[in-house]
Amino acid sequence: MNRKTIIITLLALVAIMGWAQTINSYLSFIQKQSVRPFDYITQKIKDYNVVALGEDHWIKDHMLFLADYLNHAANDTTFHIDALAWESGNSIDQKEADTLMMSKTFREDLALQILRDAPDTYGWPYKEAMEDIKALWHYNRAQGKFSRLLLLDPPYMLQFLDGDKYEYTLSRDQSTANKIAGYVGQNKKVLYYAGSSHTQRQFHCAYNAKSGMYHVQATAGKILSVLYPNRFFSIKLWGGLMGSNGYIPVTDEFRWERCSDGLADDAFRLNGDHPVAFDIVGSPFASIKVSDFFHFIYTEQMLSKTNGSPYYEAETMGDRIDGIVFFRPVSEFSTPHMEPKLFDDSFVKRISKRTKGEVKTRNDVYQYIKKGHPTLAEEVEKYIK
Repeated sequence: MNRKTIIITLLALVAIMGWAQTINSYLSFIQKQSVRPFDYITQKIKDYNVVALGEDHWIKDHMLFLADYLNHAANDTTFHIDALAWESGNSIDQKEADTLMMSKTFREDLALQILRDAPDTYGWPYKEAMEDIKALWHYNRAQGKFSRLLLLDPPYMLQFLDGDKYEYTLSRDQSTANKIAGYVGQNKKVLYYAGSSHTQRQFHCAYNAKSGMYHVQATAGKILSVLYPNRFFSIKLWGGLMGSNGYIPVTDEFRWERCSDGLADDAFRLNGDHPVAFDIVGSPFASIKVSDFFHFIYTEQMLSKTNGSPYYEAETMGDRIDGIVFFRPVSEFSTPHMEPKLFDDSFVKRISKRTKGEVKTRNDVYQYIKKGHPTLAEEVEKYIK
């Protein structure tokens, strides 16, 4: 072999050895963990006022995990969840949500209204989301004590979607944090279920080219962790990577783009994909750089010290979350199922207004969803006539 070939071969061997060492560090840690996901969450709720479950949108398995947990916890009287803080609903429907939770029979009409008013053009039209609401209703019946479906989105979001006049009050995350903080002040227990970009301790920001500065807003997870550092616990439900069009499918056995370099997923597989949950402190997961986890490269602008950027190159997942729940391999995840009852004539008219006439019929609704979220195509095609 010539010198160049030898160098390439050696570099490849070093890389392989590095990968093997990393997988082994994950596997060695995972094999020592014995706490099951439901038991882990229960203990955290007992220990903290707010436990955040950071989920990935457009994945049915995460929604069903929440429903399964609520059903599991329903008959456990050693603790009580005072509120399920729910991202996919507008506070304008809070009275309806309270009525639903106190109803002797499950009011599907009220659940549908809540999902129609979720912060998306066509609501949150998923059967699995309905299962979550139904599970909390069942939890109320079994516990014999009121548990609120706490709707988080501020009213202006709905008014904005409908093209009505609105008054901007607080950011979605600040509004969320304020609502949840009220429960902490009363020493109550909240299970906060939202997209992980809201539950993690991080910042949302956008660069303003005109001013040369970043506009920065703290997430609800960041705000609550600062306000109540010993009363807030953020858990990441293990998943893939979320793209702007839903999950980004890949053409390999894993189906979804894997977090970081995928070696953690390989370690879970080598452990038999047994469900497990653990604190991130003291684990190899804590040292994963955020940029590696989410597959992005910091730009010079992002790392500038003079434009208000909150980014820093050394940020790790240990800086953002407190725990991880692994309950199923990413390769087995799938997209949610449509709930066609959501699209009654009245709501189709609202969607038509929101889309400036692009949507006129139910068929158009499904075509619109398919265009914007191609990973849902197979599901919505069932309803296209």
